[in-house]
Amino acid sequence: MVDVVRERLRSAILSGELAPGSRLSVPELAKKLEVSRSPVREAVLLLVGEGLAVEHTRRGVEVARLEVADLLELYDLRGAIESLAARLAAERMNGTALAALRGVLDHQGAAAIRDPKQFRELDTRFHQIIVESCGNGRLQRHAVLLSREMNLARPLLLNDPHHLTRSHEEHRVIERALRQRDGPAAEAAMRDHLQRVLHTVRLYHTP
Repeated sequence: MVDVVRERLRSAILSGELAPGSRLSVPELAKKLEVSRSPVREAVLLLVGEGLAVEHTRRGVEVARLEVADLLELYDLRGAIESLAARLAAERMNGTALAALRGVLDHQGAAAIRDPKQFRELDTRFHQIIVESCGNGRLQRHAVLLSREMNLARPLLLNDPHHLTRSHEEHRVIERALRQRDGPAAEAAMRDHLQRVLHTVRLYHTP
C-alpha cells in the first residue's frame, strides 16, 4: 500500500496536479485516497527522501520548490552522469533503441518552433533512451532521480525557439556519434550539450 500511495502522489507531483509548495497533509491525503494514515505518512517521507517534497518544522511537508540555484546543480550532475551514459550507450545500444532515438529527433525539430511542451516531452524521452541503453543499473537509478527533480524545474526552463532549435541540433550530433559507435564522441557531445544549456540558463536568470 505504501508503494501504491507513493506512486500516486509522485505522479500527481510530476504531472503538476500537486504544484510546488502544495502542502502534503497526511490526514487530508488519507481521506482523499481512502486509505489509512500510516501508508500515506510513510509514502510522504519517501518522497522527501527522493527530493520531491520538503519537510518544514512548522509547516509540515510540502511539494518541493526548485530555485535557479537548484536547477544549476541539477545540470552539473546531469553533465557528469549523462555524458558517461552516452559513452556506454554508444557501445551497447541496440538497433531498436537507435531507431527510437531517430524517431524522437524526427518529431522534435518542428516542436522546437511550434510546441515547447511537446519538445520538452521529446527531450525527456531522448535522454531516457540513452540512459536506458547504457547497461549500468546504478547510473540509471541516479538518472531517474535527477529526471524527477528536473520535472519540478520545468517552470525555470527556457522555451525560446532559438534555444530549443539549438538543443535539437546538438541532439543530432549526439545521435550521430551513438550510431557510429563512437563512445568518446558521444560522451563529449552530451557533455558539451548540457554545459551549453547550463550556461544559457544561467545567463537567462542572471539579473
